[in-house]
Amino acid sequence: MKAVLVGSMGDRKLYYILDADIGDDDGAVVTSDGRVIMLNFFSLVTKTTGIKRIMNTPFHKFLWESPDINIKKLWAETFLKKTRPLDKRFTETLITVSQLGSKASKSRSIEKKVKSFLAETNDKQKQYNKFSKLNTKDI
Repeated sequence: MKAVLVGSMGDRKLYYILDADIGDDDGAVVTSDGRVIMLNFFSLVTKTTGIKRIMNTPFHKFLWESPDINIKKLWAETFLKKTRPLDKRFTETLITVSQLGSKASKSRSIEKKVKSFLAETNDKQKQYNKFSKLNTKDI
């Protein structure tokens, strides 16, 4: 699954599922306790008020803004019919996640530990290299 955070509703996060097929749930709400509720994205957003929309990338603007007459067909083919893949200019700047909810938190926790270990190992290697250079110069 490739999902992108597109908004929030209070303490709940709203995601759009980029790789959903036609007929599949293409939205997800993640509650504050990590539960994931899969749903029809446009059914939810047309019936719900108070959604705080993220608008900081071309993708977000394309998703949320009402399409003008020139791109209405393109928008429908992308989001409703799912027959047109997103153009690279929309996906280049996106941060996507492959897991949602409590599984994602565990994944991020493991990722942080791995990055910390690698950084620590890299620092030790740099110290060793500096020490080795000092010792060889003295000989």
